[in-house]
Amino acid sequence: MKNRILIAVLSLAVAALSGCGDGSASQAEPSADSSARAGDGPASCADSKHSESVKNEPLECKSFTSQAGRATGQDLSWVATTPLEASFGRMNGALTLVVRMPCGVLNVPVTVSATVITPDLAEMIESADGCAGPAGDQRTWTTDYLSHPLEYSLEKQELVLANDLGHIAFARSSS
Repeated sequence: MKNRILIAVLSLAVAALSGCGDGSASQAEPSADSSARAGDGPASCADSKHSESVKNEPLECKSFTSQAGRATGQDLSWVATTPLEASFGRMNGALTLVVRMPCGVLNVPVTVSATVITPDLAEMIESADGCAGPAGDQRTWTTDYLSHPLEYSLEKQELVLANDLGHIAFARSSS
């Protein structure tokens, strides 16, 4: 756990020193390869050598913004008002879901089948910034949600993720 936090902190420092993002604390990234804003795919997506892998990965180099959500016993109206920004790209060779939460960023290496996204919990990295109040609760819920396999459906402009904890609909972000 200490190593994952150290890696996240070092990655944040590299991103800050390289001029990534807009400089605000909420825009800090756990990896220099992750996108600066929703709509920008991870840096690997700009690299033409990844075009073959994109053909084989339906989510790779795509970005989405949450529009609506529901969960038993949870008010998820916040996913529309303070949306999650999700993008898929390659980091260290692994397909990775990068999620900007109301407070913090989560990098989740994933494997994708025809209908299921499975997170690699051993490699998941969370940004080291602290969160309090509703943003902290939203971060905790989102991290837990993304720690479980997700059934997904992908249409041209919409991604829907669902598991036992909830259901979130995302709209495709323009790149």
